[in-house]
Amino acid sequence: MNIIDSSVPFRVTLFGHRGVIKDRAVHATAKPLLDKVWKAVHDRRIKTKGINHFVHLPESTIFTGVELKEPASDLGTLEALDISLDHYVSYQHVGPYSALGGIWTELMETLRQRGDKPQFPNLEIYGHWNENEAKCETTIVVGLAKRK
Repeated sequence: MNIIDSSVPFRVTLFGHRGVIKDRAVHATAKPLLDKVWKAVHDRRIKTKGINHFVHLPESTIFTGVELKEPASDLGTLEALDISLDHYVSYQHVGPYSALGGIWTELMETLRQRGDKPQFPNLEIYGHWNENEAKCETTIVVGLAKRK
């Protein structure tokens, strides 16, 4: 597993919707939220970078959102979420989204073995869709507590 430790701060402002994950069913919670985000984006003709973000927050909360290309005056019900990570690792997964659950498990175990302490927020950043699932790209970003 090629985990990249980053010394460059990660900063992004996303616009979207949040919900609570029930029964560890991330996709079942996130997909309707993301559909709601894209409906608002299309209805208001908001220009985005076209990349979906899932942000895992405390208490089983997930935020689905997009980054804007330019400021928008009418965001409707979209909520802004500022993400700021000084200490984090990232991992680039290339392959089907259905493999992400196992990737997360392996990643968290590897971090635990290294002595890292993951902390929220954690992100899944989805690259542009590819009909060939073997070529789908997802970047996982895991916030880390600062080592003492």
